[in-house]
Amino acid sequence: MSLFETKCPMCKGTLWIDSSTLRIVDHQEADHKKADLAQFLKDSKQDKGWDAKMRAAREEEARRKAEIEEKFKRAKENIGQDGGAPGGLKSPLDWD
Repeated sequence: MSLFETKCPMCKGTLWIDSSTLRIVDHQEADHKKADLAQFLKDSKQDKGWDAKMRAAREEEARRKAEIEEKFKRAKENIGQDGGAPGGLKSPLDWD
């Protein structure tokens, strides 16, 4: 009986397969490490790159919001300058 060893695609464990019958002879589960919340929090505090990226994104969003507000304000001021609605269209109520 000739055995070969391979990794299980599902559990990442080790499988020993008989090459003549193509049956699994033995299975050893993979040693999965449990997630540790304390370690995750410690690692996330050490990684200051995310804080800088988030701060930059907030500043960019605030800048864009201020720019949009300024454009809206200018557009509101320009409505009455051409004698009608934007684009020179008159109100349907003025068609009399």
